[in-house]
Amino acid sequence: MNRSRGFDSVAALWVATLLITAAAPPARAQAALDARGVSDRADKWLAAYAAAGDFSGVVLIAQGDRILVEKAYGKADAATGAPNTLKTRFRIASLTKTFTAAAIELLIAGGKIELGDPLGRYVPGIPNGDVITIEQLLLHRSGVGVVDTPDRYLECLPAAELLRRLGEAKPLFPPGKGDQYSNEGYFLLALVIEKVSGMSYEQFLQRNIFGPLGMKNAGIACKDLPPGPNAAGHVPGAAGSSVIRLTANEAVEIGSGTAYSDVGDLLSWLRAVDANPSFKAGRWRYPYGWGKRNYSGRALIEQSGIVEGFNAHIALYPGDHLCAVLLGNIQSGLFNRVPQDLEKVLFGGETTQPPAVIPVELSGRDLQDFAGEYASDAIPYHQTLVVRDGTLYMRWGQFPFPRALAPAGKDEFFFRYEYATVRFGRASSGKVVSMSWQWPDGGPMAFRKL
Repeated sequence: MNRSRGFDSVAALWVATLLITAAAPPARAQAALDARGVSDRADKWLAAYAAAGDFSGVVLIAQGDRILVEKAYGKADAATGAPNTLKTRFRIASLTKTFTAAAIELLIAGGKIELGDPLGRYVPGIPNGDVITIEQLLLHRSGVGVVDTPDRYLECLPAAELLRRLGEAKPLFPPGKGDQYSNEGYFLLALVIEKVSGMSYEQFLQRNIFGPLGMKNAGIACKDLPPGPNAAGHVPGAAGSSVIRLTANEAVEIGSGTAYSDVGDLLSWLRAVDANPSFKAGRWRYPYGWGKRNYSGRALIEQSGIVEGFNAHIALYPGDHLCAVLLGNIQSGLFNRVPQDLEKVLFGGETTQPPAVIPVELSGRDLQDFAGEYASDAIPYHQTLVVRDGTLYMRWGQFPFPRALAPAGKDEFFFRYEYATVRFGRASSGKVVSMSWQWPDGGPMAFRKL
């Protein structure tokens, strides 16, 4: 690549293309979907989950310049009763990675960096940084370590401090020899963007993506959003359809999960990706920052995001010029069902229904049987169970946010966050000695009580 090319001129051309894309209606697809049918299927699907207390948020679906579905459900804030609207802003978690990857592609187009460049050229101090490449970071194949301490999730730690801790973390695998989803990798990409561009990560996105596309309700926030029409995060309670409003937001690092937006701004982003000749989703074996999928014969790219109390999903079907956005502020097991349910909403078929669980009552004394620390050979993190105010809560590793388990039978609980069934085993003495988790997909995970 010719590094002598003027970055400013290439960036200006890319931005101009985005402006043209944003101003002109996208081309109509060959086969127009029936808006009424799509809308009815979407409402039937989401209304059921909203009634079960497992969804609150906004959906927006468009084909070309036609809006097929735009509807808000539930409360932006259960404490105040403020409803969600089409202008409500949500934390969009890992959807941030699509912007980070696009920023890297812009720097590549400007001749400032190359996919094969070593991380250490721009960000020093990371183990294997001299052989980790920009592309490996994009593809989650870098093997960089994990920073897992409670304060990381509760405080907006300075980038320099996160970088220091990451420099001390043990690599997960040799670069290019494994594949593990890495928030830390995209944090490092954000630092590369800042180093090369001379701007903050947020300034770069505002100048090159959010601003040109008119995304006035999009921005970057580590933890708390700036004043405005913001959704508050909620999590499932232990009883029926109850939800609990978060008392504190989860902190996330730049590059991997800090973006927020409303549905309209994300539609602008999807349309730009669909129409912009600088971004051709089909030309890569795996598009950076996205997932490349084909559930039923239709190629699409998508990205999902989850941060405590929020779920987010975007999907683009380039062949049909279909764009879909779903943002929610109740964290539930619906999240894992969205991709394929959404495809059935678009093209026909039966969507899933929320699980029917009849909770039972257990006294705080009975719940104490299950409290304690549990370990599994399948994962490196322990799970801790505690009883508080008559509810059994679980917590993974150092993650500081407790999550409620709902009693569902003798020695059985239901975990609404992921629609998992949790069963406990007892010794002949009656003492709880084991625990088994069963998710809707996949085999069980066995734990022993320590």
